[in-house]
Amino acid sequence: MATKAALPSADPQLLGAISKATPESLHHVQTDVKNPLPSKEAIAQEKTEQELMSGIEGFDAGKLKPTETQEKNPLPDPSAITAEKAERYRKQSIEDFNKKKLKRANTEEKNTLPDADAIEQEKRECEMRHSIGDFNKSKLRHSQTEVKNPLPSTEAINLEKQEVEKIQEIEGFKKDSLKHTEPTVKNVLPDQDTLDAEKKEQELKDGVTNFNRNSLKKTTTEEKNALPSSRDIAEEKAAK
Repeated sequence: MATKAALPSADPQLLGAISKATPESLHHVQTDVKNPLPSKEAIAQEKTEQELMSGIEGFDAGKLKPTETQEKNPLPDPSAITAEKAERYRKQSIEDFNKKKLKRANTEEKNTLPDADAIEQEKRECEMRHSIGDFNKSKLRHSQTEVKNPLPSTEAINLEKQEVEKIQEIEGFKKDSLKHTEPTVKNVLPDQDTLDAEKKEQELKDGVTNFNRNSLKKTTTEEKNALPSSRDIAEEKAAK
């Protein structure tokens, strides 16, 4: 048991301040009580871990099936070795290439600007788009749509009906009702007028074929002015 002399002595000033303190000089302090119990999520997680550990510890190793370990050859095949050699040779050739063997080449810059025709065409397209976009719809006139009847008329129906009846009569005609007839062959010889006309036509063809061009006389073609007169121009302007 410790003696009174062995106990540590308190600070006299601190003891004096405590003895002079009054309840009015003390500040009210709200005690914050913390709950040391775990939350619901922590309990659920711990329960899941406990079940997992219990399942691992109680697992029956007799349910496992024996398996054979398959060892694969990690060495490359001949085709891979050949491809790697070719790739290494290609890289070595690029690294050892002599740049002095290259020839100097001048870069030719081509004018990619559009020509005058393309600019003019694009200008016309822009003007057309602006005219369409700025078009005043109030200038349009209201038009009434006329619905025409696409059905055939009575005459067309009767005509088609007659055509169908004729086709049905032809298809249903009985050949047994026909009578046998002997054809009469007549010799149709041309008459004298036909022979004379054919003879004249042949003589005309022979005359055209055997015509002597040297007997023709030289002629000069006279070109007339086909321009309209002032009166015709005035009448055409008045008609417009």
